[in-house]
Amino acid sequence: MTIETYTAFVLFAIVMTGTPGIGNLTMMGIGQTTGFRSALPFLCGATVGMISLNVLVSLGLGGLFMASPSAAWALKIVGMGYIFYLAWKLLHMQLSEARTGRRFTFLEGVFVHPLNPKSWAMSVVGFSQLAEPSVPLGRQMMVFVVTFMVFQVSFHSLWGWAGSVILRTLKSKSILTCVNISLVSVMVGATLYALFV
Repeated sequence: MTIETYTAFVLFAIVMTGTPGIGNLTMMGIGQTTGFRSALPFLCGATVGMISLNVLVSLGLGGLFMASPSAAWALKIVGMGYIFYLAWKLLHMQLSEARTGRRFTFLEGVFVHPLNPKSWAMSVVGFSQLAEPSVPLGRQMMVFVVTFMVFQVSFHSLWGWAGSVILRTLKSKSILTCVNISLVSVMVGATLYALFV
């Protein structure tokens, strides 16, 4: 693979992993609700989920999955249900008096990307940008998975840290609740727009 091909892929990965999406907005919501440290199990799970998804796409399963209208529709429905669950949990944590009661888990993070049709599409497009028949699949997969992982972990962490800054800066519970409601609204609204428009 050429340096030009890899540079284009890196720019794609930065834009895709750095912009608001389910993973980033959930990390920000957790950071804003219970602090950055409490988001680490979720971050580790989201990383494992994205690595698994990228490996499947590298092996060709992403294209097969995305080519099936019924499978794509089922993923949209299940994914939307999971996003509603994450949104409900973020709001419940914010509104609860004991906000440290039920935090996000590693397992909840694992499913964020595999149940998100946007993540599948992002992974398929990203791998197709990088793939070259003359390069061994193992090497392509390693470059693809590691590059995406570095940017995903970096940006998820930045969004989680930004949420924790909001938590430390804004002392009013009502303002924090408004910020959290706004995050959840953007998360659900952006997902609905991406899935059905």
